[in-house]
Amino acid sequence: MATVKKYNLAGVSTNLELGKQGSYITGNSSAIGFYTSGDALQKIAIANATAATGAVTKAQLDATTEDLVQHITLDVDYNDTTASNIATISAGSRVISVTVDIPSAWSSGGAGDYVEVGDTSNGSRFIRSGDVDVTAVGQYHSQYQYEYSSESVLTARTVNGAASAGSATISVLVAADSVTVTDYGSINSAQNSNSDLGNIS
Repeated sequence: MATVKKYNLAGVSTNLELGKQGSYITGNSSAIGFYTSGDALQKIAIANATAATGAVTKAQLDATTEDLVQHITLDVDYNDTTASNIATISAGSRVISVTVDIPSAWSSGGAGDYVEVGDTSNGSRFIRSGDVDVTAVGQYHSQYQYEYSSESVLTARTVNGAASAGSATISVLVAADSVTVTDYGSINSAQNSNSDLGNIS
């Protein structure tokens, strides 16, 4: 049978079969569906979207969930000497950076007062004694990156020497597909991060 092409059709049936007993397209004023000959939903092959109004492929969707960057914050006081659980992170997660913000100098603080940030295996993996000067207002950054091979809990604590008052805000940037905040603080989509690679005060 000769191939026939008709380009001037004004419309077709609401059910359009593609080939003999093949998949079909059906639609109405609110939706269009693609189905197999057995009335099951049919897979559709499309190219990766390049415009905001385009449909995304599974490959594009998977790429967005593989490395979800999340920002976790925790407030601690000078006398929070018991480790606080910041968040539980899944295997494969990578801590990108940790920042400790000292909004005001700790009263009577000295070398014996400091902040530690780490995990249940190493309580000072990211921030150690001497990394943060609690007597000076500033933001102190650690760009040490660590990838976890198994689920772990991020922790923070303060060591109280002579300080009688003071607080700090700890911010952790994590690339992960799953993060569960287990204590104080909040979790939000990461925004612009400081490109500075050292401590600033």
